[in-house]
Amino acid sequence: MKVLLARTDRLGDLVLTLPVFAWLKASRPDWELHALVAPAARPLVEADPHLAAVHVWDGDVKALDRLLAAQRYDAAALLLYRHDVARALRRAGVPVRVGPLSRLGSWFTLNRGVRQRRSRAVRHERDYNLELAARLLDGSVDEPAAWPEPRIHLAPELREAGRRFRAASAPGAATVALIHPGMGGSALNWAPERFAAVAAELAARPGWRVFVTGGEGDRPVSAAVAAAAGGVVEDLTGRFGLSDFLGVLAAADVLVAPSTGPLHMAAALDVPVVGVYPPLPVQSIVRWGPRGDRARALAPGSRCPARLRCRGERCPYWNCMDEVPVEAVVAAVLAAVNDTETPPPAPGGRMEER
Repeated sequence: MKVLLARTDRLGDLVLTLPVFAWLKASRPDWELHALVAPAARPLVEADPHLAAVHVWDGDVKALDRLLAAQRYDAAALLLYRHDVARALRRAGVPVRVGPLSRLGSWFTLNRGVRQRRSRAVRHERDYNLELAARLLDGSVDEPAAWPEPRIHLAPELREAGRRFRAASAPGAATVALIHPGMGGSALNWAPERFAAVAAELAARPGWRVFVTGGEGDRPVSAAVAAAAGGVVEDLTGRFGLSDFLGVLAAADVLVAPSTGPLHMAAALDVPVVGVYPPLPVQSIVRWGPRGDRARALAPGSRCPARLRCRGERCPYWNCMDEVPVEAVVAAVLAAVNDTETPPPAPGGRMEER
């Protein structure tokens, strides 16, 4: 059976889809699995051993029609509903079309849809993705016995490039920490000066080397963090493409970031991570927290009164992100690196940890 698995949105969302590839291949070793991803996301999956092929899609519907006509899939799963992709699957006559029944059009384009209500954020995004994948098995498995965590399979040459970067840029350092303060705006963020304070405290520790990382769009916040840290960190923003950046991540000892793709990428490379999250349900740790034994996440202790959008200054808890203390994040970093329990926050600190 030939199956297309489509996730064409952000990098972090794709990382949380990776368990689907591993679980489906373990459940049906004879299936031929193909992935459909955004062009920029290809490095995340191009070495995945569970996939027979990786296709990129930039939004060109005619190109998608040609791909589907050539591949003649037996089934497809939209792990995020896109009406244009769903319509193309139906036009191509793909017999089994799985996806979330999240839009009106999904009821007409999918023939094996699932009501998930993801906006309620009662489960993790990984779990929502695997629930959809289970529908490809014709209902024979209601819940996977063991759901895998996200894992990025990195080509050896990229890992070696990361090791070379570390040897050249942090010679003699016992611990390399990355601070990635930027994000795509999908969630509330911690203040730059707080990321800077964490960077400065870590850089002051013997044997530690700290770098600020980010993409081109992160330059303003990265520069603010590097400047506020007092010149004790090096700003790598915009220096690497995604493939090389994955190698740099894999060579690091810990990453600190908000709810953003690099946080999930590092965790999927088995690098210890510490995430700082808002309490808003649709942006929360419950749905979007980093996965894995070496992942930690902190959030304000306030019970957010909103559901879908932050109320900003109209909220009695604004700005709740300031409730996460710098010292708590530093303590979580040290615990992550040393693989120990994170100590509780100082008295008066309002925070939750998961």
